[in-house]
Amino acid sequence: MTDAVYLRKEVIGNATLYLGDCRDVLPTLATGSYSACLTDSPYGDDYRSGFATAALWSEGNIRNDRDNSVRNQVLQLVGDVPTLCFGKWSKESPPGTRMVLIWDKGGALGMGDLRLPWKPDHEEIYVLGDPNRFAGRRDCGSVIYCPPIQSMAKNGRRHPNEKPVALLCKLIDKLPLGAVIDPFMGSGSTLEAAMRLGRPSIGIESDPIYFGRACERIKCAHRQGRLL
Repeated sequence: MTDAVYLRKEVIGNATLYLGDCRDVLPTLATGSYSACLTDSPYGDDYRSGFATAALWSEGNIRNDRDNSVRNQVLQLVGDVPTLCFGKWSKESPPGTRMVLIWDKGGALGMGDLRLPWKPDHEEIYVLGDPNRFAGRRDCGSVIYCPPIQSMAKNGRRHPNEKPVALLCKLIDKLPLGAVIDPFMGSGSTLEAAMRLGRPSIGIESDPIYFGRACERIKCAHRQGRLL
């Protein structure tokens, strides 16, 4: 064990992965080491699925999910770089939110409030950071359609809140060139999307089980990239 603020560091192709608390790791990164942030932070509702299994859940719930304080603290550490952060309508948006995008999942898949005659089929994506530094053409609306990941853990799902790589690729296309950072890396979906697009990336994850899954995932994506 060293005096480093992280427990482990892996460099796989153009992706760098840290095992540690992002609140400790972020201040140590060099200025300019990333140009944008795309992350799926805890939603702050202390969620635990009644269908949780050891194959999918690491600890029975999501770390730092009791409220949005950790999310807000980390986004402040990220700074004014263009940032896209997933969230939930029933919780307050992060300070400094400039716009809200809607991820349309295309079907009534969620449970929601069972007393109501509708099922939720969307999530929010908060837009933060310097508006002058976002990239891409202004050629689409604020509702982005992409089917969610529907597979079970035994069929390849790596995380209970895993986001589809296709959606993340669409979002990265609107971020400036340079490294994309994900302070709440989870199983590494953002890093895989960045690798598919040839973009460098940085991921930070505090859960050793999900960190291990992310490393294996990015190693596989890197091998596939070399084949292509």
